Amino acid sequence: MSKPQTAGLRPIVIRKVRKANHGGHHGGAWKVAYADFVTAMMAFFMLLWLISSPDKEQLRGLAQYFTPEAPSAPQTKGPGEGVGAGGRTRRAQAESKQASGQPAAEPATSGTARGGTAMIPDSSMRVIAEEMKITIDSSYDPGESQRDVRLDQSRDGLRISLMDSAKRAMFRGSTAVLNDHARTLLQKIARGLRKSGSRIAIEGHTDSVGGQSDNNWRLSGDRAQAARAAMVDAGLTPDRFSEVVALAGSQPLYPDQPDRAENRRITVVILAESPALPSDVSFQF
Repeated sequence: MSKPQTAGLRPIVIRKVRKANHGGHHGGAWKVAYADFVTAMMAFFMLLWLISSPDKEQLRGLAQYFTPEAPSAPQTKGPGEGVGAGGRTRRAQAESKQASGQPAAEPATSGTARGGTAMIPDSSMRVIAEEMKITIDSSYDPGESQRDVRLDQSRDGLRISLMDSAKRAMFRGSTAVLNDHARTLLQKIARGLRKSGSRIAIEGHTDSVGGQSDNNWRLSGDRAQAARAAMVDAGLTPDRFSEVVALAGSQPLYPDQPDRAENRRITVVILAESPALPSDVSFQF
């Protein structure tokens, strides 16, 4: 038998290609994830360092740098209504004499006067400041002057001052009896603070007429107690108050005008919470 003719035909060759096994190598994705982790940890420790930093001026500077500056309300001018012995209503001067001058800064305070947002580093206190501003604005008719309320930042927290004005006083005459307007303001402030856990202090101030008399000290203390009682009636529990202070005329807003109405005021201080870390803890990189 003859063999089949295979001349001119090439043999068919089948090749099997095996892929290399890269099981021990996963690329560089892990390096990116690790870099993100290190960056996040550095940001976290820097945040802890800022919170625990005892340098309050540095914290205030950082807060002011990242907070838009609000315009200050114009200062009041006009004839004032004076008070004798820190509380007795009378006309301060002749009608032709205009009251003028700039208010002195509250002790250890800075920030936006009346109506502005207090520049407070702590975010929770900033939220409270915004809520208080909305609460206070709701107590006035549209277009009504609100110069008898002032919000200030302090190293202790947020200060809300309810001041007498030439047109309206917070108390009746030289007594510690709140008028309806002041009682409404205090009750609205109290209701706005019921959900927060912040501690509260109340200061009573008179004008400087009568000097450091017993009447001024007694009257400022009685008015601070009356403000506290009004806030308790609005739902705040008594244990929320850390102190009630009588300051008489020792801290006037207008030192050069001792009988000016705005010197007579009640200040509600919403105290900032202490930092979670001790003040002497610091981180160094």
